[in-house]
Amino acid sequence: MAQNNPTLLTPALIAIWPKLNEPDTKFNAAGEFHTKGALDGDAPETQAFIAKLEKIRDEFFDATVERLTAEKKAGKAKNLKKLEVAKPELDEETGDETGRLTINAKLKHKVTTKSGKSWTQKPDFFNAQRVSLKNPPKIGGGSKLKLFVEANPYLRETDGVVGVSLRLKAVQIITLVSGGARSAEQYGFGEEDGDDVYDVEDTGNDAAPFDGDDADDDV
Repeated sequence: MAQNNPTLLTPALIAIWPKLNEPDTKFNAAGEFHTKGALDGDAPETQAFIAKLEKIRDEFFDATVERLTAEKKAGKAKNLKKLEVAKPELDEETGDETGRLTINAKLKHKVTTKSGKSWTQKPDFFNAQRVSLKNPPKIGGGSKLKLFVEANPYLRETDGVVGVSLRLKAVQIITLVSGGARSAEQYGFGEEDGDDVYDVEDTGNDAAPFDGDDADDDV
């Protein structure tokens, strides 16, 4: 069955265990770029994005039922099931839903065709100002990103499940978290009214600064 795979732009999401700077070969020798992303489940843009994915899944589901019925496989068509396009995020300690929805996007690094032709690929990267990044900084968990993806509906023959996978094409870095740092949102902090406190320059002197009002004259 010919597939028309539409491309979509995700809402801003929070990256979870991203492997985007270099391909991950732990479970796939060909390497994969991938990330899980957490979306605000109540946000209108999230609901609109999920609705688009569900429409793609449902149209493919109906077409698959029609195809199987035409092939005189009505029993198999009757047992088809739809896979959710996004999963509720669960709190690790309580098991309760957090209110966020998670999606996964990935891109195979090395592609080899049946004829033996092969090539490598990777996502394109852009900053918040839409400037292309040829050598992006390390993207860690907690980074806020937007993803440009190709939606691929599929039938999993082993259990008759119809779902949609997301092929990662491009990444826009909105706010960056590198290394193992966690964002304020991940710790559960909300925005509050308070003092404007920022990092100070590291002068290499641990002594507290003073303004000179209490200093002795010419000691």
